Amino acid sequence: MAPQKKARNNQPQPPPQPSDYETDAAPAVDVPLPPPRSNEELNLSVLRRIYPDLDTIEHVTPYAALYTFNLETQQWEKLGIEGTLFLCQLTPSPTGAERFCAIIYNRRGLDNFYQELTSSDEMEISDPYVIIQGELVYGIWIFADPPPASTANCRVETAAKMMEVADRARASREATQPAAEVTDQVEHASSAPMGRQLSLRELFGQQREQDADFSIHNHNSHPMPPIAPAHPDVLGQLFRKAKQNHNGLG
Repeated sequence: MAPQKKARNNQPQPPPQPSDYETDAAPAVDVPLPPPRSNEELNLSVLRRIYPDLDTIEHVTPYAALYTFNLETQQWEKLGIEGTLFLCQLTPSPTGAERFCAIIYNRRGLDNFYQELTSSDEMEISDPYVIIQGELVYGIWIFADPPPASTANCRVETAAKMMEVADRARASREATQPAAEVTDQVEHASSAPMGRQLSLRELFGQQREQDADFSIHNHNSHPMPPIAPAHPDVLGQLFRKAKQNHNGLG
């Protein structure tokens, strides 16, 4: 007997489905996205790559420019460092004292400005800039729009904050300083000559100038106003005297 043939299924078959990698591959594991970070966290992460001892950001100013005072010409000279100004708290010193610094994150080059703020005696507020005594005499120009803009008080607030953290650093350093070091300093001061280092307040106290129209729009085309001495070379003599006293030569 001949084998019987199976009856054909005349029902229509569904068309073949297209195949791609996503449908053929095993289902992917859901990986949660990292939580979004604030601007302060992002800024701190960037700055810590350059300055590992940064702890927190205390204050941010959108725009500042750096100048230095030339003793020969007795004028301010621009250093080509401009950008956001950060006031940061650093990790404590070995004795546990608080430390703070000012950083201008440069938009125009690779060189940033970094200066630890140790005392308000080494600073002077002279609108429109803050003067700091470091390796050089630095002048930080801080941008502020005229009222009623949101940045109208930026210059005043930033300058006050810089003085505040500088005094906090000095007070904390003095409070944590070993008693033996304090005694040595007192004995050294009593045996030192009568000459003393002139403070920035004395150097610049009579040299302040006002420049209310100095804005970010004409900042690059107008140099920083020079500090004109009351008498020829008086300011230069004060600087040289201060430097000699600082080096123990006065």
